[in-house]
Amino acid sequence: MFMEIYSLKVGSWKRIKSSPYDHAVPELASGVFVNGALHWLASKKPDYVSVIGAFVLSDEEFVEVPAPKSLDKDKFVFNKLVVLKGCLCMVVDNLEGYGNRIDVWMMKKYGVEESWTKFCVDGIDFYDFLKPLCFIRDDEVVVNVDGEKLMVYNLEEEISRDLEVDGILDRFDSVGTFVESLVSPVTPTCLELRHSYHCYTLVLIRFNSPIFKK
Repeated sequence: MFMEIYSLKVGSWKRIKSSPYDHAVPELASGVFVNGALHWLASKKPDYVSVIGAFVLSDEEFVEVPAPKSLDKDKFVFNKLVVLKGCLCMVVDNLEGYGNRIDVWMMKKYGVEESWTKFCVDGIDFYDFLKPLCFIRDDEVVVNVDGEKLMVYNLEEEISRDLEVDGILDRFDSVGTFVESLVSPVTPTCLELRHSYHCYTLVLIRFNSPIFKK
């Protein structure tokens, strides 16, 4: 399975080494960016054990990030990865269909297996998914409920409330967060950054498929 990345600076695709992982869960395929790397939940041959695979942008290398020890290594490929408070997190619902609880594992120190800690979001009914988006206070996390509404869950009080957003659609496909910046990817200031390649690399990773073959 080969992969390609697109450089904004050069304006072209570049093929990189093949991924050692099986990225066979398309709805979970979008990578989350933490600590200079994109991360996916994937399977590793030959036994197809679930792993957290990562692609380090600076080295263009694939690495494996340690997962929480207590998780079933045969099943967590169907969980989800998110970023909260700048930390890599894994969302576990352990259910198919309707539920009202998720467990969220947070890696507080990147790359350190022992730093995984767990918190729960409980009492919010959902059918397809319940996805944490961001913290608005130390103890309050915003969650996307089935792509139909946003809610705020208080971890200390274990209560939730609707998050009212003017003009929000009845249903939305995705919700994301971003960090504001005054640095443009095409300004001289960006050239002075130590890791300037980050300013010019748009990581649009595509896997080998008949529609991509030249």
